[in-house]
Amino acid sequence: MRRHRLILVLVVATATVSGTLQAQSTKSFHTAAGVQVKYEDFGDPTAEKCVILLHGASGLAVPLYKDQAVFFAAHKFHVLLPHYFDATRSQSPTTENYQAWANVAAELAAECRKQASTREVFFIGYSLGASVALAAGSQGAPVDGIADWYGSLPDDFFNTMKAMPPLLILHGEHDANIPIVNAQQLVQLCEMKGLHCDHHFYADQAHGFTGKALDDADQRTIAFFSQEQ
Repeated sequence: MRRHRLILVLVVATATVSGTLQAQSTKSFHTAAGVQVKYEDFGDPTAEKCVILLHGASGLAVPLYKDQAVFFAAHKFHVLLPHYFDATRSQSPTTENYQAWANVAAELAAECRKQASTREVFFIGYSLGASVALAAGSQGAPVDGIADWYGSLPDDFFNTMKAMPPLLILHGEHDANIPIVNAQQLVQLCEMKGLHCDHHFYADQAHGFTGKALDDADQRTIAFFSQEQ
């Protein structure tokens, strides 16, 4: 956590000096359904790679998500952190809500692609956010890859999958919230469908990564986003 706080200071301090990094700002857009959704904007908007970062069920009250956004922004990614709960009346993980949240992610990815300098767009999702990312990916969201951190593909989207971009699947073997079997089934689906999927399971982690596992997951994600997809 200390590492991320230092990066936040670096981002703010260098934003006006070099112009290569930008301080966080809050923006909003209207979805195709006519709903206004806010999002946090991190990093250089002219970066070649754009990342849509999707928070977990606890929302943006958890410092991890903004810390992660700052981390990836400091590694030359333009990062958008949507308040995707704005699109629904409840935060329950229903099929209807998943569809609305997936639409937000896909539409924001499309907005990212309108930037002339953008070459690739990715999703990174944490827990519920990973499930949203996978749901969107299963319907052909315009992204070049998805980093799934301890999430799962919702059943209704599992059964109606139309497409899926390359995946990085990261999961803890002791996860009691979203058991490891969900990640294992996703790996099997990749093998059956001939999809490009990388995965790593952490033998000492539960739901959420800490310590060296968090650092390792960050580095694996950066490497995945840096591959030629």
